[in-house]
Amino acid sequence: MVFYRKYRPQTIDDLDSKAVRETLHAVLQKNTPHAFLFTGPKGLGKTSTARIIAKAVNCEKKYSTINNPPSTKKEKELKVDSGKLTINDSEPCNTCDQCISITNGTNVDILEIDAASNRGIDEIRELKEKIRLAPVSARKKVYIIDEVHMLTTEAFNALLKTLEEPPEHAMFVLCTTEPQKIPATILSRCFHMQFKPATEEELVRSFKRIVAGEKLQIDDEALKAIAKMADGGFRDGVKVLEELVLLANGQPITKELVEKKYQVASIKYQVASMLEALQKRDTRQGLEIVQELSKQGANIKHFLQELMESLHEILLSQTGVGGHVVDSKQQVSIDEIRIFFGLFSKAYGEMKNAVLPQLPLELAIIQWCESKLKVQNEELKVSNGVSKSIIAEDTEVSVSSLRKQVGTIKKLKALYGTVKSNPTEEVEVSVETASVELLQTTGDGTVTKEWMELFWRNLISEMKKYNHTVAGVLRGCTIKSYAEQKLVIQTAYKFHKERLDDMKNRDTLLKISKLLTGKDIEITVELRK
Repeated sequence: MVFYRKYRPQTIDDLDSKAVRETLHAVLQKNTPHAFLFTGPKGLGKTSTARIIAKAVNCEKKYSTINNPPSTKKEKELKVDSGKLTINDSEPCNTCDQCISITNGTNVDILEIDAASNRGIDEIRELKEKIRLAPVSARKKVYIIDEVHMLTTEAFNALLKTLEEPPEHAMFVLCTTEPQKIPATILSRCFHMQFKPATEEELVRSFKRIVAGEKLQIDDEALKAIAKMADGGFRDGVKVLEELVLLANGQPITKELVEKKYQVASIKYQVASMLEALQKRDTRQGLEIVQELSKQGANIKHFLQELMESLHEILLSQTGVGGHVVDSKQQVSIDEIRIFFGLFSKAYGEMKNAVLPQLPLELAIIQWCESKLKVQNEELKVSNGVSKSIIAEDTEVSVSSLRKQVGTIKKLKALYGTVKSNPTEEVEVSVETASVELLQTTGDGTVTKEWMELFWRNLISEMKKYNHTVAGVLRGCTIKSYAEQKLVIQTAYKFHKERLDDMKNRDTLLKISKLLTGKDIEITVELRK
């Protein structure tokens, strides 16, 4: 990432966040804190800001100006014209020896420590011993500790004493992406600055520094499209910009080029198609959309972000907030949106470590489309006037779950007797019943369509007790045939076939099939042509 290193912020005004810029300008003009804590997601410029602070407190021109303030009006004008800093200026000059050495990473008084690899108490004790020594050439000895949340408890306790009573010449800047892991005792002794994801406007402003420096030809609309893809991070946005510059090969960069490279327009179309598939609970259509995106080389994570953003717009439209208007074909209930966000948020988190990035999304689609998700909440009125609610949230039916339901109904009958119906208000409690006995075939071995559906539903439910992932794979499959104790399962995906053919999963399928039917069944998995 040449652009990122070359155009890393060197002054406070270069920083993305307006809030951070204003805070630093205010803080560095007064009594500067001896310890800062920077928190926020990766790629927002926390470490770069720490280096800027190190330059601001050590800038030779700034403090020579303070020690020798201009006396006359003409002298003040001359100092301003010559580029020297005024007394109240918080910006480093970036031209003195201290600023240049800090920018180049050669200043011996500015120490950057990676807490991920120096997290023990021995390293912190060594820091405590050396911090007492005066700086070699700088005014302040600045310790920048990155990923500080990785320190051990003992190391934090050792660091606490130094933060409580630091030497006059010492300053700390702690950076972390996980503020919840920082002890409260450390938090209370630091000036806390939270770095929030940059807005589209802030990112475009930073990109324009690169555009001007590299003399690039790029549309404002293209910069906005890149900013949307950056997900609030300057580093990610610069990476996209650099890729586009290489792809353009000297030609102007347009919004159309951005969409062609990252399939942005295609993704928007596919989002609309996915919402339609989810509404119809069409598993096949949903999985085909994901498969098509994978073939195109589209970023599945970006697609999922766009999908959740569309759901958010639909939610705002449903509640009449912000004047959002969406296509009438995309009307989804608030309850459905709540379930979608739960499923897709989980899939988004799992994508980070998934061997196949699309698999968590595929399983989420299968889970939604193949489940019934019919929630019934009806009052069961008993003879003594006490009301009981039975909520049947029927996502799956298993032998064990049905036995629990039967047990609950028996307890209610024992306590309150038989339910008396009200002529004006009938209460009907519907419970799907299935048991191992009901799954026995007829004497000649023939089976009905209803029996097949019942068998398949119970097979998936029982498999979930052993392996949730395999149960999800089964939801995307169908029964091709079942005759003479031979079951043929059909799937459209090679990956699903491989999972079901795995020895351990095959043994589990055979055991569950025997449990449900009482017979040894031969199972074959085929790819759908």
